[in-house]
Amino acid sequence: MKKMLRLKKIVAFSGKRLKPTKESYTLAIRRVEGFNEHDAARRRLRMRQLAEKKRRSQAIYIFIQSLMLAIMLFSIGQLGENYKGSVEGNEHRSEIDQLIAKTTEEPFSTPERTPPSYPLATPERVTYPAKELPSVDSLKKLKEINSDFQFWLHIPDSEVSYYVMQAEDNDFYLYKNIYKQYLVSGSCFLDYRCDPVTMEGHTIVYGHTMNDLSVFGKLRGYLQKDFFDSHRYLYTLTEEGITMWRVYSVYITTTDEYYIETYFRDDAAYLAFIEDLGAKSKFQTNTVLTAEDDVLTLSTCYRPNGGAKGRLTVHAVKVGTAPYM
Repeated sequence: MKKMLRLKKIVAFSGKRLKPTKESYTLAIRRVEGFNEHDAARRRLRMRQLAEKKRRSQAIYIFIQSLMLAIMLFSIGQLGENYKGSVEGNEHRSEIDQLIAKTTEEPFSTPERTPPSYPLATPERVTYPAKELPSVDSLKKLKEINSDFQFWLHIPDSEVSYYVMQAEDNDFYLYKNIYKQYLVSGSCFLDYRCDPVTMEGHTIVYGHTMNDLSVFGKLRGYLQKDFFDSHRYLYTLTEEGITMWRVYSVYITTTDEYYIETYFRDDAAYLAFIEDLGAKSKFQTNTVLTAEDDVLTLSTCYRPNGGAKGRLTVHAVKVGTAPYM
């Protein structure tokens, strides 16, 4: 009863006759207490905006957290894949080492030369580490396993000693071994445009750099002067014989620079190209080149300290051939 009397007074004070309903009493109370419908609408809009902003913030937070989780899981997956690839690559290498047999021959060298009586430069003696290399029978076994096998590449005292394949493109052996089975570390392979028999002109061999520096990872040793000076010779071996190459250039580049050219319009263009490879070298060797020289390039990925992906290239000029004993 007292409440009804109070509401009647409020209605009277509001200055308007209202039908005595619950809604009219509520409206009257709001007016007496200074309630403004426009302000209420603004407050409701503001509350909706704050709620919407909160929802957006929560959505962004959830998205960022999900993205970070996805990146973390991807990184873990990549590390796991790289580790698995290294393990499988080492197991495959052990299998190949068991398959091939090293030759029992002593290191070969060209005969001693008697300097001529007239002033003429004496040619440098060329040797190859026969004991470190696979036997001819081993090379035949590799050819029987897969006819895409072309030659064996060896750099003494560097752990770079692998079979080299060649397919009809430069993708097939990126992630396949000599058995044509999937392998993260893939195979070393010859550019499909190059002639594996004559190896004339510019010949290119590609190989991965794994996290454990297997395959071509140890080529980065050439970026150190001591290693460069002590590992100037590398060797390619076939059933027919061995070819010796002398390193004359090493540098870091990117895929934007076309260092894998194999076609040249004339001898002058070819000579300019191989001389330019030498001019870019981190260590200058003063190697004198001619248009008749054949050059072998070893190419691998190089990403120092997780930076932009580049390429590490090692260039060597042919210095001699010999029958393989």
